[in-house]
Amino acid sequence: MPWCPVCKNEYREGIKFCADCKAELVEQLQDEEEHSAGLEEQQKLEFIRAMLAENETEDTQEEEKQETPVYRPYQNSAAKAEDNRTSANMLLGVGIVGFIFVLLVFVDIIPVYQSTGINKYLVCGVMGALFVLFIVCGVVSMRNSKILLIKAKSEDSLLSELARWCRDNLHAEEIDRELFEEGIPEEQKYFRRTDQMKKIINDKFMNLDEALLEHFVDEYYQELFENG
Repeated sequence: MPWCPVCKNEYREGIKFCADCKAELVEQLQDEEEHSAGLEEQQKLEFIRAMLAENETEDTQEEEKQETPVYRPYQNSAAKAEDNRTSANMLLGVGIVGFIFVLLVFVDIIPVYQSTGINKYLVCGVMGALFVLFIVCGVVSMRNSKILLIKAKSEDSLLSELARWCRDNLHAEEIDRELFEEGIPEEQKYFRRTDQMKKIINDKFMNLDEALLEHFVDEYYQELFENG
């Protein structure tokens, strides 16, 4: 029996068009509905797959961001101590000279103001506070410089100990024998060697600062593989 695909009405044999919808009748209405339902189900599945794939991509990118180490360049504590000392001397010098000048102006030894109006007290108060702040910052920088000098001595001692231990225990032939086969590019050798060196050193000296270790390995690599 023919069926209308729009209004789903059944007609007698021989009728080709729906009287209400004017649509052409079909013989297998149920098959078309199943096909349509199948298409809808397939579209839903494809949408779910696309969403899952997008989520997996985002998770992978997030993991890569988390796994990528943040490189922090090594800063020598002795150099930082010298920078702090220079800054401290400049701040203390400017602060002390400026404060003395403001004090002399305030007591009229330097006759900048001929009257004792409010402008004199206001300007001297603001400028005096500014130069006191300079002095405080200079004292803090000088204190930091002394702390960094102590840290620099500790770092020098640690670097000396690392170098001594590496000379006794790290050998270029042993590192290369464990890592390489024939035909490895020189650039790839460098990264494999330095990674292996950092791993060996970290196993012996735990909790090393990453930037300091990176600096030491870069320096010692030349002694071990290029100069040796």
